[in-house]
This record gives sequence, structure tokens and C-alpha cells, in this order.
Amino acid sequence: MIQTAKTQIANLLNPLTQLPVEDLQKTLEKPKQFEHGHIAFPVFALAKTLRSAPPQIAADLAQKVQVKMQDGSLPFLEKVQPAGGFLNFTFKDAYLQKILFEGLQKSNVGFSGIGKDKTVVIDYASPNVAKPMHVGHLRAAMVGQAIRNLAGSQGYKVIGVNHLGDWGSQFGKLAWAYQEWGKDYTFANPMDDMVKLYVRFHDEAEKNPNLELEAAATFKRLENGDAEIKKIWQMIVEFSLKDYDRLLNGLLKVKHDAVLGESFYTDKMDAVIDLLKKKNLLKESEGAQVVFFDEKENMPPCIIKKSDGASIYATRDLATAIYRHDVMKGDELLYVVGQDQTLHFRQVFKVLELMGFEWAKTCHHISFGLYRFKEGKMSTRAGRVVLFEDVITQAIELVSKMIAEKNPNLENKETVARQVALGAVIFNDLVNDRVKNVEFDWDRILSVEGDSGPYVQYTVVRCRSILRKYGKALPAQPSMDLSMEEERKLVFQLMQFEDILTASYKQFKPNILAQYLLEVCGSFSHFYHKCRILGEAPEVESSRIAMIVATERILVQGLKILNIEAPEAM
Repeated sequence: MIQTAKTQIANLLNPLTQLPVEDLQKTLEKPKQFEHGHIAFPVFALAKTLRSAPPQIAADLAQKVQVKMQDGSLPFLEKVQPAGGFLNFTFKDAYLQKILFEGLQKSNVGFSGIGKDKTVVIDYASPNVAKPMHVGHLRAAMVGQAIRNLAGSQGYKVIGVNHLGDWGSQFGKLAWAYQEWGKDYTFANPMDDMVKLYVRFHDEAEKNPNLELEAAATFKRLENGDAEIKKIWQMIVEFSLKDYDRLLNGLLKVKHDAVLGESFYTDKMDAVIDLLKKKNLLKESEGAQVVFFDEKENMPPCIIKKSDGASIYATRDLATAIYRHDVMKGDELLYVVGQDQTLHFRQVFKVLELMGFEWAKTCHHISFGLYRFKEGKMSTRAGRVVLFEDVITQAIELVSKMIAEKNPNLENKETVARQVALGAVIFNDLVNDRVKNVEFDWDRILSVEGDSGPYVQYTVVRCRSILRKYGKALPAQPSMDLSMEEERKLVFQLMQFEDILTASYKQFKPNILAQYLLEVCGSFSHFYHKCRILGEAPEVESSRIAMIVATERILVQGLKILNIEAPEAM
């Protein structure tokens, strides 16, 4: 949509500036104020070449464009104005209407082909086996799914991976504890009983530190292929996967294309170690095998093998990255993991670079902050740990209560309660910059008037209600007379959707899209209250109904990319 307009301006400016069309397209931007026009061209880069001040360059270019406008060769332009070091373009209403509605004809409105023929492998919501999923996993799932959807909107082939934490020293502890105390538990609720075993082991290890050695030896047996320990490990993994699928796919509608745990890479680590030795990167330090970095990197050495010969996270992550690039054919490798793992990923990516892999620069750690809860607002079944399921369950309970009080006759109450509750929780997360901590305040999260998911969903519901009342065939491409400023602002804002999706993906920041949806809702609200829709003259009514159609379509698409459903009624 707006890219169509930018291309038109770039083609206009190309012979006037001698700059390539592609470079001009990247330079064009939205003016700071709506009154200044629709697209601005900053001329500062021309100052050195033309040996003139930017305001004078803008004025000269404006004069040349105005000459073309007068001879009728630029029928899409309303006016062009110099403003300091910028040349501002304002389009005619009919042109804006045309390209907006052409864009709306696409089955995936706002999508682009930037990533065509490229593959993104994205790792998100990857829990550690045998532990219930907590709110950190909830954040990873929501941020990861949104970025996965954004990558899809750019035309990439996307492979979402659940990198299950199914290997490591904790399995030595669990397997040892199961052998010792497993008969004391029924495993009717497997996750709860595995947590109890894990806690019991640590309680006992405080009294008897030798248990840590027993656990390490048990994990080494697992690495060596011990049949008895492997059977216990498989049972633990199966219990965990079933629960994670119930929560991720069943409750949150988060999808993965592959579930490949750390254990999948155990037979691929020797090749990594051999290459490190061949590159003379592996050194011994206090019995462990490590990779040292230059002082300028300001990082401790990366441990590849512990002193007892066991592997460690970094070894498996190196093997994982190589597999994702070589076998999965990933052009970009994304890791949606909490900010506490920043050092780990810096080390892993640097080791890949030292190993000679040019593609190491395409590996990105997409970090995120923590959740903060107001005291008394959240209950949990597991002491200080706030569980993934508890957050969603409490949100659904609160929304169900609100529906019972405010709209008891609503159809499909349970479905709507789930849609609104999940929308509230997801949007509350994604509207914030992911690197910041997120505060949970149920009153604000569930409000239909504030910057919330329900507010965006309610705007969709309002659009659909108007369309039902209209009761006629919807106009495919009406002749719009944008006589009101509120109409013009809304149309232009809707046209930004494609650029917003591109920017959100490029920066791996879903909050850019979430904030945009709030801005669209705000503009729609002004339009709705200032511009009478139903009952106007046929051409005006048709024009404004078309605005409703466009708003509803873009809001629904935006919510879908954030993994939020749009209810029919609230």
C-alpha cells in the first residue's frame, strides 16, 4: 500500500536527483505531522553533491515537481511543499483510496515478498523437561509466535522449533531420585510428582552433598547409553511433552514445526569438538575443555566439555546451530530466550565465528525481560513460581465474571471469554518493548478503554456491528470523498500496515505492530464519533462503510499476526 506510493515518488525523484530508485525508496519517510503531507523526502544527502543548503535544494526540487504537476503529468499528487530540509508530498484522495483498496484485495493484506526463497529457523518456548511451564515460558511463547508470524508476513519460509531441554545434569538427578524414591509416587499427575522428586533430591542433597556426585554419575550413564537410565529418561520426556502440547498448542495456540530436544544433537557434538581441535581453538583449563576469547570481547571462556567429560549447553548449541544452518537450510537463526542468557549466546555466536562460519552473523538472540506481578493479584500452585497455566486460567475466570455481570445473554460465552482473556494477556505482553519487564495489572489489561487487547478486539466488534446494520453488499471499491480530516487520517494510517509489519520483523519487535493497532483504533474512534456513517447520502455512506471494511480487515490481520483472535461479539 504505502510502498506503492513510495515507488511512485521514487520514480518521480529519480531523474531529478540522479539517485537510484531503490535508494530513494529506502530514504522516503512519513512526515512528523499529518498536516505536512503523506511522504517526506529528506534532501540532506544531496547537500554535499549539489553544494547547496538543504532548504534551497528542497525549494528547487519543489519548483521542478510543480512544473510537472501543472502540465498534468502527475495526476496522483495534490501538492508538494518544501519544509526546511524536506520535500513533502500530499496525494489526492482518489489515489489514496485506489492503492488502499488494491492492497485490501490481497488474501494476506499487508504481506510482502522481502523474504522470498529464504528460510528462518526460530527457536521459542523451549521448556526444560520435567518442570511445569512458568511465566517465563509464557513470554517466550508469545514473543516467539508473534515474530514467527511476522517472518511469515515477509514471505520467509519459517520453521518454528521447540528446542526441548531434555538433556543435562538435571536428568541425572531425576533418574537417580526416581530409582530411589519413585515407588512413593503414583504419577497420576506426572508433572507435579516430577517436581516433588526434584525438590526432594535437592533437600536431601543439602544434607548429603555426595548425592550431587551420584547424580552426575547417573547422567554420565545416560550419555553412555545405559538402557535402564535411558528408559527412565524417555518416560520423563513423554510425560513432559504431553503436558507442554496441552498448554502451548491446546491453550495458547502456539505452533511448532519441529520438536528437537537437546538430546537430538548428542551424536553431532563430536564433529563440533573435532572442528574446534582442528582450528586449534580448544584449550584445557582446570581439567575442562574451553574456548578462550580476545580481551576485547570482554567474555569469560566458553566451556565445551566439563572436567568429567560431560557435555554442556554450549556444546549442544553449537551443534544445533550448525544443524539448523546446514540441514534445515536456515538463512536466519533466531533464538527467543530470556535476557539472562545473553552472555551464553554471545559466547556461542562468537565461537561459531571463530570456527570460520560466515553465517554466524545471521544468528540473533531475541531477548526479553521478566514479568512483575502486583502483590495479591496472582495466585499460584507452586510457591514463588508463577505458572503459565495459572496466568491463563485466572484471566479466563476474570473475563467470564465480567461477561456474567455486563452481558449475561452473550452467545458462546465460554469461547468469547477465552478469546478475550488470551487477547488481554498476549497484548499486554507484546505492546511493551520485549527487552523491558512487563507489569501485570489486571484492571488495565482487561480494560476496553485503555491500551489493551480487549480495546482492539472491541474496535473490531464495533466495526462488525456497523457492517451488520448496513445490511447490503459491501462496496468493492467505492468512490471516496474524504471531506473530513478524520477520514483522511484514518485512510493514510491504514496504508502504513505493510511498512509496520516490515519494521516489526526487521527489529524483531512485535510492540511496533501492537502500538500501531492502538493508533488505528484511536483514529477509528475519532472517525466514528465525527463522521456519521449510516443514513448519509448513498455515496457518502458507501465511502464510510468502505472505511469500516478496511479498518476491520487490517485490525483482524494485525491481531492474527500477534496470535490473537477477534471475537464476533463481546
